Amino acid sequence: MNKTSLYVSIVALLVSGAALFYASEKNTVKSTAPSLDVAELANALYNNPQMVVDALQQYENIQREAQAKEAARLFMENIEELNNDPNTPFVGPEDAKVVLVEFFDFSCGYCKRLAPTVEAIVKANPDVKVVFKPITFVAPISKYAAQAALAAGEQGKFMEMYTVLLGSQERLDEKKIDEMAKKLGLDMDKYEQDVKSQKVQDTIKRVSQLGNKVQVHGVPALILNGQQLNTIDPEGIQAEINKLK
Repeated sequence: MNKTSLYVSIVALLVSGAALFYASEKNTVKSTAPSLDVAELANALYNNPQMVVDALQQYENIQREAQAKEAARLFMENIEELNNDPNTPFVGPEDAKVVLVEFFDFSCGYCKRLAPTVEAIVKANPDVKVVFKPITFVAPISKYAAQAALAAGEQGKFMEMYTVLLGSQERLDEKKIDEMAKKLGLDMDKYEQDVKSQKVQDTIKRVSQLGNKVQVHGVPALILNGQQLNTIDPEGIQAEINKLK
């Protein structure tokens, strides 16, 4: 493909994409602009390539805004399950005004980096409800780790298990996870029963289904009162929480 054809193709893509977006917003597109000479337009773009960059950036901005609106709609549509699922672990007041939900995976490196921040947010905000949604797609061991954390939660020690699992720099396996549970002083007979229980399995399944419904495709994901946060910076998260108090 020569340069002229390439630029014409880019223009066609931008125009068609913009038209589709405008049509979806307004249901109809009316244009009074005069027809353009394609060769002249391609030549103008060839001599001013920044025009293409600017147009693509604007198109990406429009797409991001549309995606953000759709995400907000899905979060609010499922806010009760996000914030108040009775089988999902949480800390803080059950009826808190401010609710922070974390989707995470025990095998996720970024989740491990975020964990100390989440723990600090919990300590600094006893009036905030923090809800934990373990996703299990990063590695095969993720599911067992989630089962173990939920089983620890049945004995009131979810947060302790969350901390040791995400704080571990070792490669996790079932034996190491069980050893962590034992060191926390759990009743191991009950723990072993709860790890395999239908209740724990169902909770993990519901979290996965909810993640799909609200289109959480990556972790960690933080949702504050139904709005996804675009920061994992401790000061940034705290600032957003403060706005809602």
